[in-house]
Amino acid sequence: MRVDLERTVQVVQAATDFDWTWTVDDLPGFAEQVGWQVGNLGQRSPTMTTNLEVNRVDAMAYVEDTRAMPRPLNSVEFYFSDVVRDDPTVKPFLDSAFDELVQRVFVLVGQCPTGWWINPSRGLRWDLPNLVLQISVRDHSGDVELISPVYKAWRDGIDKRIEEEANPDQERVWRFD
Repeated sequence: MRVDLERTVQVVQAATDFDWTWTVDDLPGFAEQVGWQVGNLGQRSPTMTTNLEVNRVDAMAYVEDTRAMPRPLNSVEFYFSDVVRDDPTVKPFLDSAFDELVQRVFVLVGQCPTGWWINPSRGLRWDLPNLVLQISVRDHSGDVELISPVYKAWRDGIDKRIEEEANPDQERVWRFD
């Protein structure tokens, strides 16, 4: 089981310093800055290859399927660890790597996380000026997601509505006027 915390921290540093416009046009400049390769920019799903020393070097660029030009970029996600399925012995190692990585990111960004979750994965979120950063770990891998603040706000709104529908305000629901 391998993790590449050094390069991951370098990518996070570059992402916090990058002048994001959150369009596909950002991908070549960001990739060059962190030593990644980008392909298929004109296609529905651009391809990205990281230089991290892990067994899954693909990074996922999530682009809106729209006719707008330049096309909006919602997020970029990559692995900071090997992906190892069906091996429960890797979980403690992944948990330890996650703990070390988020501590280093905490020092790097200079602020406490703005959110956290524990099921089905464990993760932390930082809302930074031009970027939402999420780091999470599962039973089989660890990943980092660089997210457009506009896209994340939209997703948060959907999550809030789902939560409100699942847990309605009983006074409002049962009030008879």
